[in-house]
Amino acid sequence: MGLIWAGKGMAEKSDKKPDSGGGGAPRPGAAAPVEEKKAGLLSKTPVLLTGVMLVEALVIIGAFAVFHGKPQPATAADLVAEAEKAGEKGADKKKTVEVQVVEFKAPNKANGRTFLYDVSIYVITKAEFEQRVKDTFKDKGALIQDRIRTIIAESDPEKLGGGSEPGLETLRRQVKYQLDEIVGDGVIDEVLVPRCIPFRTDY
Repeated sequence: MGLIWAGKGMAEKSDKKPDSGGGGAPRPGAAAPVEEKKAGLLSKTPVLLTGVMLVEALVIIGAFAVFHGKPQPATAADLVAEAEKAGEKGADKKKTVEVQVVEFKAPNKANGRTFLYDVSIYVITKAEFEQRVKDTFKDKGALIQDRIRTIIAESDPEKLGGGSEPGLETLRRQVKYQLDEIVGDGVIDEVLVPRCIPFRTDY
């Protein structure tokens, strides 16, 4: 009897295994659910990022469509109209105008006889300078008339009367020089003298 009880005690002791805090081997399959959960989350992250990027792209495209609208196609008529406008601007720069400088009578006594010259003088300038020239002639009209009167008073009557210079080249050149000094270089293209008629006054 004593042997039987001893054998049972030994069997019960051998069935009980020491349960230590971490010394024993882990049970197979215990950590598997946690690893599967981690793997599932990592596999879904790229899909989530792709979805977020698609939503952002759609929002940006929608914003551009709202604020900028659809691009308007250029028609042939629009292109022709733009070309005509550009041509008009180019033509305006080349267009010239005539502006009156003076119209008065100036005396000349250079050869001992007194002549009174009925003079009319114009200038040719580009259209873009027209207002500038007119304003200068208005503001400095007396100065310009004085300079031209002096030129006529000191000129040879033969050149003023068209005897030796039918084109009045000297008078044109001298007037242009004085006007360039007043208005500015490069503004006046040419001086015109449509009338320069002498009247003798000392009979």
